[in-house]
Amino acid sequence: MDKALIENLNSTNFAVLNSMEDWVRIIDPFGNTIFKNDSLEKSIEKSTNLQIYLKENIPLNLARENESIRNTTVIEEKLIDNRYYSIKASPIFYQDKYEGTVEVFRDITSETSMKIELFEANRSMLDDVRFVRKIQSSILPKDKKYANLNLKSIYLPTTNVSGDLYDIIKIDDDKYAFYIADVMGHGVKASILTMFVKVSVSSIFEKNPNYSPSEALLKLRKKFTDLDIYTSQYFTAWLGIFDLKNHYLTFSNAGHNCPPMMVDKFGKFQYLHANGRMISNIIEPDKYNEISIPLTKDAKILFFTDGAVETENVEKKEFGLERLKNSFCKHKDLDKIYGEIKEFSYGEQKDDITLAIISYDKE
Repeated sequence: MDKALIENLNSTNFAVLNSMEDWVRIIDPFGNTIFKNDSLEKSIEKSTNLQIYLKENIPLNLARENESIRNTTVIEEKLIDNRYYSIKASPIFYQDKYEGTVEVFRDITSETSMKIELFEANRSMLDDVRFVRKIQSSILPKDKKYANLNLKSIYLPTTNVSGDLYDIIKIDDDKYAFYIADVMGHGVKASILTMFVKVSVSSIFEKNPNYSPSEALLKLRKKFTDLDIYTSQYFTAWLGIFDLKNHYLTFSNAGHNCPPMMVDKFGKFQYLHANGRMISNIIEPDKYNEISIPLTKDAKILFFTDGAVETENVEKKEFGLERLKNSFCKHKDLDKIYGEIKEFSYGEQKDDITLAIISYDKE
């Protein structure tokens, strides 16, 4: 059988095979090697492990009895003598009769090593991202009662980490600050900036407990620009101070285009609008105006980021501000509001979603 196969392969075929840098061998239907090209012959002389491999291993399409398997080209990867090879085994037919298999070994050590290095780097990066997410989640305030303020929240980052942040800060027994911020972009860079915001705002009120919301935002902007970041970066923030003694909320806005919504116990609705530019290292500072409103017993305020209103359905229509308003006025319950957003949405979540409700228990 091997003689017949060799006779059917002319000198031109062998010249081509011998000119290849890849290793090539031809195996008869019984698994016997009947031809090795020059490259393989030279390598065999230098490697006992290669000799052993060739004796002990035959192509997969010879190792199966099924004719349909034999009639297909099989590709596998093997580690031979500390190097990685892609091995392609293809059947040889002469006058519709199966005569043997040609096996080509291509050295892919460099490509495989690169893949392994990339995999290890990605795994290390993923571990870092998970660590950052754990830290980021831990800095968010707990859902509980802070004096007269009941906080409940939903926090859903698109990736392992988020550019959304919210926090409630005790200034004194009668005053609490609450803010919600949205950092440009996603990923580790955005999440690190949220931690900067968290630390900075806490420090501002710790050192300046008498600051108004606009003063706090201007100080936050100065701290940010003092970082001397050389690439364009920005974030938005809405910040309010609850005066529990006088039952007032005073707030300012730094470009946060998701105005909080408030509903009192009688169902009266209002947006908590305020003008002001985003906090950026390339935009000139702004004078953030301040607005004060009275707080009534059982009033509820919904805070959110744009991921909630920009969620799309199957027709690519956004959930929108009006649907969120209607859902808030109808339910006044965070789980039911998010339930409507989730039911409306289709496909993968494209942006971070943060929702928080503060209920005011006036004593």
